[in-house]
Amino acid sequence: MPVIVNSGPACNGGAMDVPPVAAHPGKRQFRLFPAAGDAGESGPVFNIGQGAHSLRCFGRVYNMYGANFFSQTEPVHMTILVAGATGNVGRPTVAALLSSGETVRALSRSEDKLGALPEGAEGAVADLETGSGLDAAFDGVDRFFLITANGETETQRGLNAVNAAKAAGVGRIVYLSVHNPDQEPPIPHSRSKLPIEAAIRESGAEYTILRPSYFNQTDLSVVRVVKDFGVYPMPIGTIGQNRVDTRDIADCAVRALTEDGHNGAEYDLHGPDTISGPGAAAVYARHFGREVFYGGDDVEKWGESVKAFLAPWLLDSLKKMFLAQQAHGPAASEAEVAASQEAVGHPLRSFDAFVAELAG
Repeated sequence: MPVIVNSGPACNGGAMDVPPVAAHPGKRQFRLFPAAGDAGESGPVFNIGQGAHSLRCFGRVYNMYGANFFSQTEPVHMTILVAGATGNVGRPTVAALLSSGETVRALSRSEDKLGALPEGAEGAVADLETGSGLDAAFDGVDRFFLITANGETETQRGLNAVNAAKAAGVGRIVYLSVHNPDQEPPIPHSRSKLPIEAAIRESGAEYTILRPSYFNQTDLSVVRVVKDFGVYPMPIGTIGQNRVDTRDIADCAVRALTEDGHNGAEYDLHGPDTISGPGAAAVYARHFGREVFYGGDDVEKWGESVKAFLAPWLLDSLKKMFLAQQAHGPAASEAEVAASQEAVGHPLRSFDAFVAELAG
């Protein structure tokens, strides 16, 4: 059935009303009925392209004939660019967007990584650090999900991406930040996200900022150690925090990218359960069917075990993160967990369920 479009918010100082669905510049197609109440006849088709000029033209025609003369002849789908599309949050986000019918373009610095994308996703090669390739990557993009990898140049990469999105006229930006990025003492890979957040707020685009807690999926790097040696090595402390599943973050991102009602929202995202180091070890022991011990709070010992795999800047930042977790957690309140579930849109995945999946 055709979807009748109702009049929407004023445009250009109230000079005309534009239907809400046309307020987002992307490819739109509408059919004009020949007479009021006569929806059985097909009239001329209007293709609404990108940009303010197309919306102004449509607004004039729309005002001439009224809302009841228009029907949308095809579902509204958008081109959504995802930076960080091959990571633990990006992958499920891309898959969910594709399943909902959106056109998804995945941004990667390396063409080799694009081969791992789900079928149906477009690929775009660009370098966030230098800005090379960003103009082409943003061509025709309606909305943008920005995920920046932790690292010494993260702020510059994020700012380059936001500036490119602004120049391309992207209508909505969703950004994956981190819980408590402004905490003291500062954690470098958290603090580096604050200038990116500020640039997004000032970009003129609609925006949503996601601030998740510690990921369940961070443990994917240590599962073999847990299974083979019976030690949970992450020095996350004994207070605990409400770890979040990256698939729940992805589901929240999809809502923010495709639904209305999230503009200006900044969502702290937590999981349903408070998990400490000893608590994590107990969950692994139960599902893996063996004794598992917590490796303790010695961040220097942990650092020695991983320094061959991490850049010095990031290693130092992660040590500071673990020290903060040991000192403060923080565990989420019932209200914070409830707010997270509302933002995600469904019951939150637990750490126990995550480990059960790993156990097979």
